[in-house]
Amino acid sequence: MSKAITITYLVKVSAANVNASHTEGNIQTIKRVTLPDGGVLPYISGQAVRRMLRDRLEDLGWVLSEPFARVSGQEVTPPVEPDKYIDEDLFGYMDASGARRRTSPTRVSALVGLFPYWGDRDLGTRSFERFTGTPAEGGNMFETELYHNLFCGTMLVELDRVGIIPGNELGRNASRIELPIEERRKRVQALVQALNLLWGGGRTARMLTDLSPRFLAYARLQVKTPLFLESVRAFYQQGGYLLQTEPILHAVSRLPVDWRQKVLFGYEPGFFANEQELRNALREVGTVMPIAELIPTVQNDIAEGMVE
Repeated sequence: MSKAITITYLVKVSAANVNASHTEGNIQTIKRVTLPDGGVLPYISGQAVRRMLRDRLEDLGWVLSEPFARVSGQEVTPPVEPDKYIDEDLFGYMDASGARRRTSPTRVSALVGLFPYWGDRDLGTRSFERFTGTPAEGGNMFETELYHNLFCGTMLVELDRVGIIPGNELGRNASRIELPIEERRKRVQALVQALNLLWGGGRTARMLTDLSPRFLAYARLQVKTPLFLESVRAFYQQGGYLLQTEPILHAVSRLPVDWRQKVLFGYEPGFFANEQELRNALREVGTVMPIAELIPTVQNDIAEGMVE
């Protein structure tokens, strides 16, 4: 059985603030990270990504554990039934006492922008005219920082832990649970489908954003490593995005061939200005296809890699 799959993906945000930071006066700021040269990149937190993945799993018909948690003040005690609830299995849990906890088999990075934040803002108002009939009453002005950017994120899934719950993660004197291999496969396949349908975050009523991948690099591995993390880069030139292939090729070449059991790449046709070039280059280390074909191919590969 393979040890892990890793997926690194690019999403596009045309004009939004998907995962805001603090409010400063009447300005809703973005989450940002400062580069060594003082430049600023926007990012969407890993916690927000996990929330969106949970929501999409629910959309796909999976029952989540959250409605069945016990809430007392600020304490939330999960049901601790990872055999029953996919989110407890894939994303882990911790009860209020700390006696029962599961480290997430699904690790995600923040979605980090590839291009700097330039200070754009959306201006809004909460007008009283509709209520008072008097424009002179005015309204409350507010601003929201927003960006147009490509964001890159990575997911690592420990295949040998999905659906396998040691007794110490379930409580004192509990017995180990191991789900049937078919159920374990279905859960990982559902996670990939949730990523393919990704959307969410704040302000979706007026800043709805499609966060499904425009480019995706997938590997099934005999070791646990986020293979493509920090290797997917792009630049903007003459009105088009160009994907840099050399860092991806180098990342793959760092692993011995017998450790990388499958490498697949998916792209959105017409999205990259150097599409033909990237197809030719990436074929040296893996199979390349449009995203629409890649998702079912990845799901089939997961079934192949998760065997008894």
